[in-house]
Amino acid sequence: MEPIKVTYTELIYYVLIASILIGIVLGLIPLILGIKKHNRKYGMYGFLGSVIGGAITPIISVIVVSIFSWLILRNAKADAAKTSGETNSSETPDSEIS
Repeated sequence: MEPIKVTYTELIYYVLIASILIGIVLGLIPLILGIKKHNRKYGMYGFLGSVIGGAITPIISVIVVSIFSWLILRNAKADAAKTSGETNSSETPDSEIS
């Protein structure tokens, strides 16, 4: 049985393909989260950013996923507060001051 020989060019291609696949898998997190929270714009940006970042290095993909997931969840929380009538500030409206 002969040993497997891989040239440097082939190795670079294999690493690039693996990095892009990691970016795709991680990019599914903000994409699915964005669809469920009705924020598809950030979900798509997070997915595309994760794939491109994964092509450069997988750590960038992790950073992009965490940022866009945080943005999606933050906006979903703000939208929920608006629909329920809650305010995030500690100030009281002028009509409640006597």
